Amino acid sequence: MELHERLADVRRRPRAYGVSTLGEMVAFLTGIDAATDWRFLEGFREWLATKSGLGANLALPVLLVRIAYPDSGNDFWVAAMREESSKAVTILFDELDTFLRTERLHSSE
Repeated sequence: MELHERLADVRRRPRAYGVSTLGEMVAFLTGIDAATDWRFLEGFREWLATKSGLGANLALPVLLVRIAYPDSGNDFWVAAMREESSKAVTILFDELDTFLRTERLHSSE
């Protein structure tokens, strides 16, 4: 199974991969990143920070929660990280898909 097919399957059936929360999804994707010698997610966090206008020093899960809940207070991410945040997981996959498509376009030029 190709990586993009695997990601689509993880998104469609997360519990089959033993993941459901945002933290688990980020850990799963970090594992894929490690398996690709840290090339898979290279630049993704920075791309999200630039696109969202949020701080470049924020960790990936914090960025995703802040993007998912832009009108919430600064400490909202603490509560959201303890809960299953399906909205932040959706944003993770949507933004990752956009990032990967954008990177493929740039690398083929």
